[in-house]
Amino acid sequence: MLAIIMLAIMMQGILRDGITTWMPSYISETFHLASSISILTGIALPLFGIMCSQIASLINRKLIHNELRCGMAIFAPGFMAAFLLWLMPNGNAVLSVFLSALITGCMHGVNMILVSMIPPFFKKFNRVGFISGLVNSCTYVGSAISSYGIAWIADKSGWNLVILFWTIAALCGTLLCLMGIKPWKKFVRKCV
Repeated sequence: MLAIIMLAIMMQGILRDGITTWMPSYISETFHLASSISILTGIALPLFGIMCSQIASLINRKLIHNELRCGMAIFAPGFMAAFLLWLMPNGNAVLSVFLSALITGCMHGVNMILVSMIPPFFKKFNRVGFISGLVNSCTYVGSAISSYGIAWIADKSGWNLVILFWTIAALCGTLLCLMGIKPWKKFVRKCV
């Protein structure tokens, strides 16, 4: 179960930090906008991130009381946005920025749920700090993979393959959370 959570967090790190890092380059190269304008589009990403973290917290507290189910419910719109971006990568700069912001916003929500809400369940085992560090490190493994991997993919094959990579990562994160719902539910019962 913990391996599933760690892999899902890696997918989140790939998406959140990869899109945040590379979206200005994607916008600039795809739509031939000035670098300054492309960089300004990056303002949308943190704004969506803050908003989506608040929404994720609300969903977890009020609607979905299983962290993996909640993670899946937040990963899924990120997957749909990535899929739409992949279907129309050269369509419209504003739509591309919006979809990219939606993906990263969802990933901020997933991060808040999986990285912040899961470790306290390990209190009974005196492992809160260890689990917190472990799952948080998975975000940075994903970030490192995306920082170098996306540059390599974009260089070798172009932005369309990068967006397909993002789509696959979002799908994997969604499916990993889905796979973890029942084991997590059993684990939480033992912790109570």
